[in-house]
Amino acid sequence: MAGDVALDETLLPLVSAHGSLLAASGPVLHEYGSSVRIGIGGGGRPLAALNEESLSDAEKSGLQAFRLRLSEPYRARKASRPYADVPWGSSTAVPQLHRDRQAVIRGAPVAQDPSAAPAGAPEAKRLAGRVAVGLVIVSGPGSLAMTDAQTRKIVAEVQNGLSYLGGQAPARDVTFVYDIQVAQIDVPDTQSAPPAGTKPDDLYEYYERPWRDAALAAIGQAPGGSGIRSYIRSIKAQKSAQAAYCAFFTHYTLHHFAYCSGSYLTMQYSNDGWGPENLDRIFAHETGHIFGAPDEYAESGCDCGGAWGFHRRPNLNCESCADNSVDCIMKRNTWAMCDETPYHLGYTMTGV
Repeated sequence: MAGDVALDETLLPLVSAHGSLLAASGPVLHEYGSSVRIGIGGGGRPLAALNEESLSDAEKSGLQAFRLRLSEPYRARKASRPYADVPWGSSTAVPQLHRDRQAVIRGAPVAQDPSAAPAGAPEAKRLAGRVAVGLVIVSGPGSLAMTDAQTRKIVAEVQNGLSYLGGQAPARDVTFVYDIQVAQIDVPDTQSAPPAGTKPDDLYEYYERPWRDAALAAIGQAPGGSGIRSYIRSIKAQKSAQAAYCAFFTHYTLHHFAYCSGSYLTMQYSNDGWGPENLDRIFAHETGHIFGAPDEYAESGCDCGGAWGFHRRPNLNCESCADNSVDCIMKRNTWAMCDETPYHLGYTMTGV
């Protein structure tokens, strides 16, 4: 078992077919290029052998992350992770996961281009099929630099969190395909208070915009929401995916340490009081919001109504009103999922 996800994962061997190399048959959870694919159902067989010198940077990152998750020290840290099973909003020892009861905030502004084609459907619609995940790891000057060890940790934490979400898909048809960018920038941190009268929704943008736009430039994209949209659409096309989203990881000061802005996530490496050992579960929780799953803890202001996610289901596990609210990744720091969240995420459901 890799990490603390109760799932049998293995590095899939490559097999030859008509002169081409293809992944072995069976569910593929993670794809980091043509050579590194992690699947379900290894049954304890040895990991596939690879010519590691020929791997791309993304393939090396995915392989290193998987090996880290298989290591005993990593698994031991997961067994003693801080604030395990604590509701996302009720502990006074750590910050609430969403400030001001906001699970999804307004994202970076998109430049209006009258000559551009219509925006079309959202890039992230449902958690089914091939899902492109763009990781933009932001490394600034001095203490804002992201070390190689921290970069490996981020890739491993994302892999651990998405192994859980992919492993919960009833049809076992979710494959996460990755684009990993390390954006080297030199802008200073924004530590000054925002101008008086700044609207609450604009506080996120005040802290995010300087480093985010510099990071977008570093990976060849325009600033703001336009660049984010372009990047997400590009990886969706490149990976032949049915859905796509991206996440920024940074040491820079943020208005809040983890939040969802429509089709992208922003996360601070320190994870505030939750710590880096909980990056995996918070990433999985925020990914839930990307695909339309609502919060289920009382402090979020949830109720049992609404029509959430791809299948347009009510929030029947909201602990404020459900008679028998159970543990769920959308409710607390745990690897658990209620009966409604699979519908909210848009999994392929039998008979639906």
